[in-house]
Amino acid sequence: MKHSDWLRLQSEGESICATMRQQGYLCRKQTRHLSWKLCKEGQEDYVLTWLPTPISNWTLMPNDTSPQREQLWQLIERTLTSIREEVMKMPKRTSQAEDYSRPWAIIRLLPEARRYTVARFFHRQDAEDHRRFLNRFMPAAEFEVLFDVPNEQLQPTTNQKDD
Repeated sequence: MKHSDWLRLQSEGESICATMRQQGYLCRKQTRHLSWKLCKEGQEDYVLTWLPTPISNWTLMPNDTSPQREQLWQLIERTLTSIREEVMKMPKRTSQAEDYSRPWAIIRLLPEARRYTVARFFHRQDAEDHRRFLNRFMPAAEFEVLFDVPNEQLQPTTNQKDD
């Protein structure tokens, strides 16, 4: 699981717990897991946990058919729906424009003829040194150094008048 996914799911779990606390539940995070123990006086304790692939969904254990569990699960689903609607409303981050003031670029070669710019440098030697460092610590990845300028700078300007 990617770290960004872990952080997103942890945030969802914390939001669910905030809602549960408003309903009188006591929530305790279980260490190193995406799990929270939900307790309420006079009711059975439940554990809200994220089940990884192939299920990839939140679940509430034990999985019984008690009315308390059904009511708790409906509250969790409403909270998840509102969280996901808020995420959909947020503007998406656009990728940053390339900084072409540093023309020497290290790119990582990706499958399907894609590439990812790792870093940019003023001098070729700096880029080569950094590429050697990356190759030492990431031997499975492929990196290339290239002189990368925008297309506008490559096209010749013709200011000749026809006579």
